[in-house]
Amino acid sequence: MTRRLLLSAVLLGAACSPPPKPEPAPAPVPATSVVPTGSDLCYLTVAEALKKPDIPAEKIAEPIEMKPPAFKAPYPKGVFQGKGNWMQIRIHVLVDTLGKADMTTFVVDSTSHPWFATQVKAAVGKWTFRPAEKSGCKIPRNYQLGITMGTKTAK
Repeated sequence: MTRRLLLSAVLLGAACSPPPKPEPAPAPVPATSVVPTGSDLCYLTVAEALKKPDIPAEKIAEPIEMKPPAFKAPYPKGVFQGKGNWMQIRIHVLVDTLGKADMTTFVVDSTSHPWFATQVKAAVGKWTFRPAEKSGCKIPRNYQLGITMGTKTAK
């Protein structure tokens, strides 16, 4: 009789318990190799780009809107050199994942006159960029700009 009661209790308990939940279906695999923003791979890619700002990328940072212009007339007297009215400037700056120049990283690599460096620095900080991309992730990356005008000639 004890066995019957025990067996009845086990069967009654099994009948009253909820059915087991089915295992969830696996997530669909995207048709492309683009990694969704916010994935773990993007975090790792951004961390790698921060360590190496010149990291190779499928798309490099580029200006969308260059307003205000880097410099415009009238130019101060003496900023152009030689008979060919030559000038030159080369800079680099880190463009973040939101498309803004990080002006704490702004570096003038070379310039023919300090006035050009001042003007370019003021302008680049206001420009809008398309961020660089690697493996489908937006990454911070150096943007390089070189401007040369006129012909370099002897004085």
